[in-house]
Amino acid sequence: MKKPKIAFDIRSGHQGALALGDLRTRLQADPKDASQVLDQVVRSGKVTWQSVLAKHSLRDLFNALADIQVEGRVDVLGQERTIMTSAFPLFAGGLSVSAINEAYEAVPTIGQDLVTDMESNKKWVQVGGVLSHVHGGLETGENQPFPLVGASQERFDIGSNRKGLRMEITQEMIEENDTEGLLDRLNAMGEIPAEQVEELTLDRVTDYDGSASSAGEPYALRVNKVGTQLYTTTANSPGTRTPSGTRLTNRPLVSTASLEAARALLALNINSRGMPIAMPVSQMILLAPDALASTASKILNSELEPGVENEVNDWGPRGRNRPTLRTTSFLDRRSTTAWYLGAFKKQFRRKWKIRMETVTAMGDLVTFLRNRVAFEARVAWDVEVGAQDYVYVVQCLAATSSPKDD
Repeated sequence: MKKPKIAFDIRSGHQGALALGDLRTRLQADPKDASQVLDQVVRSGKVTWQSVLAKHSLRDLFNALADIQVEGRVDVLGQERTIMTSAFPLFAGGLSVSAINEAYEAVPTIGQDLVTDMESNKKWVQVGGVLSHVHGGLETGENQPFPLVGASQERFDIGSNRKGLRMEITQEMIEENDTEGLLDRLNAMGEIPAEQVEELTLDRVTDYDGSASSAGEPYALRVNKVGTQLYTTTANSPGTRTPSGTRLTNRPLVSTASLEAARALLALNINSRGMPIAMPVSQMILLAPDALASTASKILNSELEPGVENEVNDWGPRGRNRPTLRTTSFLDRRSTTAWYLGAFKKQFRRKWKIRMETVTAMGDLVTFLRNRVAFEARVAWDVEVGAQDYVYVVQCLAATSSPKDD
């Protein structure tokens, strides 16, 4: 699954190579069509900030477009509005969003493989409240109503986490033709959000803060609005559906025996209807830091059981238990030895209150003269990850210390 693209709420060009004189003439002839014309230019993929700046200076681009007043369309709370603006920020906005998206997507991530994404405009949402017990038997007599699926006593809550960045094209940048500064800012506007979302996602699925020895916010698991430790060795914790807990200690990832111990712990867990989770390990994910990538790969790619003659490796290519391996150096910053096994997408939701969006400030020459800012862009996002259950993933530690306590 791909990361969500950053949305651009100003429609902005024209296919083919960019000629500033022709573009200026076209926009002057039909200001009402400016958004569509500029949008075609950007969407063609042939015109980028790099291609424009390779042939024209920032001053040339500004002088060609800044004094042309055109119609721009913006999305305000779901409604499209038309405003008059300079053609320069309109065009710069389209080029910038394209560049930011490219930088955003270029950051390698695995977070999207560990969560189920959802949309919500609420600051807090409750999930899992209807995946619950059916009380009594399902047998019904003639003319008797079928039993209802009841509401579980366990409700799981996910909050919000709003962040954002801004950038400007100033008069100094135009005067000095600071193209490197512009491109560096655009790259940062894409890379930083991607890294932030990845780090947050991995912190939550590993419950980095909530499962430390001194557990605290932010918790990945909130049961009935109460922050709760997700990974623990305590019996019947985080709840009675994990009779032996959700954490293994003194279990480094060294062989198939390590994986078998994690599988055995998962097999004890039950769902909200009191039934085994009964999910094949082959459909699960083995999550590990980059430091364990080589070890994990050797275990999962060995046809035969190491040290046992002619015995098929049950966790290898021909085995029934081979999970999907996901590794990332983001985890190494927290722990180089802790690893995880489970059905992450069944356990974790990633709630987007604000999808990645970029909004550009559409000013005019007066604004430029007063503030020496020709263009401004803002990237914002509001995303949080929370557990909608606690029985589908186990944490395995090489010793006894949690990642935060290492």
